[in-house]
Amino acid sequence: MKYPKQILRVFPKEGVSPTYRGLHTNDLEKCVGCAACKRICPFDAIKMKVVGKNEQGREIKKPVVDYGRCSFCAFCVDVCPTNSLKMSRHYIYKIKTVMSMSAKEEVEYVKEKFRLMPDETLGDDIGYNTGKSKRVLG
Repeated sequence: MKYPKQILRVFPKEGVSPTYRGLHTNDLEKCVGCAACKRICPFDAIKMKVVGKNEQGREIKKPVVDYGRCSFCAFCVDVCPTNSLKMSRHYIYKIKTVMSMSAKEEVEYVKEKFRLMPDETLGDDIGYNTGKSKRVLG
């Protein structure tokens, strides 16, 4: 092989490896809010956020990931009973700040923006999966 002059396509998709663990994605329709992901997280990076109430008046909770604490170990993906939580191949997270903020305000703003509720927006580029449901990448 004449690398780097000859590019060898190894994976069916451009970019990072299919097994790369990037930002989380969560199918909110399948997520039951059991908090198994919160309990297994070794860095306490997942908190459960109340997003509403069901017909019986019980709180509906969904996971929120603090990417400042997350080690991308994917333990949360492994224990998800409904297979709704997955790791995408996206790894760039951009935060725009306001120029008029003081340094202290900017730190608090960025810290809050690192806490995200995973949703389906990254679902088209699933990378790491536990194998509970087979999906062909490509």
